[in-house]
Amino acid sequence: MRRDRLLLLIGLLAAAAYLYGLSADHYMLRLFTKPVPVLCLIAWLAPFPDADHRRIAMALALSVIGDIFLEFEPPFFVPGLVAFLGAQVVYIVAFTARDRRPQWLRAVPAALFGAGAYLWLAPSLGGLRGAVAAYIVAICVMLWRAWATVGGTHPQRLAAFAAVGATAFALSDILVAYNRFVAPVLALKVLLMVLYWTAQWLIAASVVRQSKD
Repeated sequence: MRRDRLLLLIGLLAAAAYLYGLSADHYMLRLFTKPVPVLCLIAWLAPFPDADHRRIAMALALSVIGDIFLEFEPPFFVPGLVAFLGAQVVYIVAFTARDRRPQWLRAVPAALFGAGAYLWLAPSLGGLRGAVAAYIVAICVMLWRAWATVGGTHPQRLAAFAAVGATAFALSDILVAYNRFVAPVLALKVLLMVLYWTAQWLIAASVVRQSKD
C-alpha cells in the first residue's frame, strides 16, 4: 500500500503543479506535469496481470499521448484528438468485454447527450466538424458500454466507478471542445482537467485488482 500512496501523492502534486501552471500561464510547467497523473495510474495498475488491466492501461497510455499533443495545440490538436479517439475505442472494447449485454435503453441518453453536444458546438467547429462528430460518437458509445456494465457480472462497485468515470470523461471532453472552438475560459479549463483526472482515476479503479504492499 505504500507504493499506492506514493503514486497517489506524486499524481496529486503533479496535478496541483499543472493547475498552477495553467493559472500562471507557465507553458513548460504545464507540459511536464500534465501527463504525470495518468502515468501514475498506469504504474498503479502494473503489472497488468490480465486482459482487462492491459486494455485499461493501453487506453491510459493513449490518453498520455493525447495530453502531450493537446498541450502543443493548435498545430497538434488533431493528432491529440486521434490519440484520445484511440483511447475511447480501447475503453469501448474493455467495457464490452466485461459485459456483452446490449442494454439498448442505456444507449439512448448517451446518444441524446452526444447529439446535444454536437448541435451546441457545431456552429464553431468549422472544417473540423467531421472529426469532432466522429469523436463524439466514440465518447457516446464509450458512455453506453460503461453504463451497460452496471447490474451485470462485473463487481457492482467497480461497474459504478466505470459508469461515473465515463460520464466525467464525456463532460470533460465537451468542455475541451468548448474551450478550443468557442471561448477559452480559465475556470472551465480547471474544471475540465479535474473532471478528466477524476474520470481516469475512476476508470482505472474499476478493474478487479489485488492490493500490493
